[in-house]
Parts: sequence; structure tokens; C-alpha cells
Amino acid sequence: MGFHEREESLVTESTAPGTDAGSGDGTLPPSLAEGRLQVGMAGGGGLRWAAANLTEVVETARRRLDLSPVAAAALGRALTSAALLLRLAAKTPQRLLMEIRGDGPLRQVLAEADEAGNLRGTVSPPRVDVPFTPAGKLDVGGAIGRGLLRVLREHGRGRYHSQVELVSGEIGEDVAHFLHQSEQTRSAVLVGVLGKPHGVAGAGGVIVEVLPDAAGEAVSALEANIAALPSGVSRLMEDGGLARVLELLLAGLEPRGVEERTLAYRCRCSRERLKRHLAHLSEEDRREHAREDGHIEAECLFCGETYLYPPEELAS
Repeated sequence: MGFHEREESLVTESTAPGTDAGSGDGTLPPSLAEGRLQVGMAGGGGLRWAAANLTEVVETARRRLDLSPVAAAALGRALTSAALLLRLAAKTPQRLLMEIRGDGPLRQVLAEADEAGNLRGTVSPPRVDVPFTPAGKLDVGGAIGRGLLRVLREHGRGRYHSQVELVSGEIGEDVAHFLHQSEQTRSAVLVGVLGKPHGVAGAGGVIVEVLPDAAGEAVSALEANIAALPSGVSRLMEDGGLARVLELLLAGLEPRGVEERTLAYRCRCSRERLKRHLAHLSEEDRREHAREDGHIEAECLFCGETYLYPPEELAS
């Protein structure tokens, strides 16, 4: 029987982003997959937008964490939202954590982004399966149910928490509600994951913020563009990537990019870090989790990496 790093570890740990990679010298672990992020302005400076393509990241997470389709969709939407929220913040935090807890079968979704562009996340339980919606789509809202969306931002030694009640559990609507309630910002949030039999075919999304000085014509044009989208953002991502999504969403609004960067699916787990978690187990718990040969196998919830510990190592 394997031991899993506890769910709450991402919420409570205070390690700075990108550290404790296992070597002890602060070097980063390798990227497991990469995505792209773009940030810009539109509508004569009245609209600010951020967009991310995380198709490879979400597909890699799906495989490594053995996620069901609806769990992969929830994680992909949350990772996209976390990455976009961090880049759109008035003062970029060192780390942003988004946690969704609901009363549905998918109890918890965690997504983390840091200022270096590193992402990681997890869902619990990972193999949730729920019926499709009447429209034949993955029912992420039904899987999550009612609950809370919580955002933690870290700035140096300061940690700032905000939370709102979920309005649908579909994550995109919940993030828009969060921005309106916590930041007093009107925003369009489009996030999605397109699953196919072979895996994730498209994943990512866009947040467009309406700034206080936005012209009414620009806002009306944005609303019309959203209504005219021929399909969901994840299918557009599959067909033409970020360029196609932004072309349709910001048509006639003269968008201009101000930043483009790589995002990386990178976990901070290490053999030593999980060993410290095991050190807190009682002797009875260690025996319960041990294999027949006495070794304990520990698996990271955020990347699926497994570590094997012989009994004499834990005894020391």
C-alpha cells in the first residue's frame, strides 16, 4: 500500500516557489510539460487580457495523476485560472494558490502558480465519474457541487486570503464571481478542457478585465464577440491555439500583446520532502502502509512521482 502526501500540504507549506527541488541548493526540478501565456491590452486601453494554452500541461497531468475525464477538466480549468489570475494581479504575487472545495464527489481541486511561471495542482479523488450534462458535456459543476472558492496570494512574508461561495462549480463562472466580489472587477472568464478518447486535445482559456475607464462601445463589442464564438474556448484552442482564440474574442478591439512567456508544469516534491511527511507517521501507521518487504512507497499528489523508502532509512 502506498502513502500519499496529505491533501492539505499545498495549503499549509511555506516553502518559497521553486525551492527544495531535492538537491538542497535551490535548483529547479525539470519541467514535466510546457504551455504558453500571453498578456495584453485592447479596446483602446480599457480592456486588459491574459490568455494561456495549457494543452500539453493538462494532458501530462492527466496521465501522471491517472485522472478521470471530469477530474482532468476541473484541474485544467483551475490551473488555467490560477495562471491568469497571478499575471493579472495589480502586484504580481510570488505564489498564488486557488482551492475549490465542494460537497460533490469531486471534493477538492488545488491549483498553484508562481511568478516564475511554474504550475502544479491536484484533485481529490482523482477518478471521479459523473453523468454527462443534458447537452452531452462533462459536468464539472455537478462533480464539484456547492462550496467555496478560496484564493491565497503570497507577497514576501505576507499571505492574503480571499474566498467566495461557488455560483456554479464550473470554475469559469466562479472565478468571474470572485473577481467581482473580491477585486470589484468586471471580467469575462472563459476556461475549458476538451477531452477526446486519446486524451486532452485542447486546454486553456482567457480572462478579459473591464477597466474603470473602458468605453461602453468596447464592452459591447466584447460581449458581442463572446456571444458569436462558434465553439468553446478549448475547441478553439485545439483548432488554432491562442492566436485563434484571441482573434475571435478580441475582434475589432485592436489587441496588443505586452508579455509572452512559457509556463511549466513543475513540481517541488523531492525524496527528502516526502520523507519528512513519513517521519510524522506513527510506527503503527508505517506498518499499515508498508509493503511485504517492509518498504514504504510514497506518491506525490501533484505530479505522481513515487519514492521508495526502506525501513532502515525511516528508522533513522
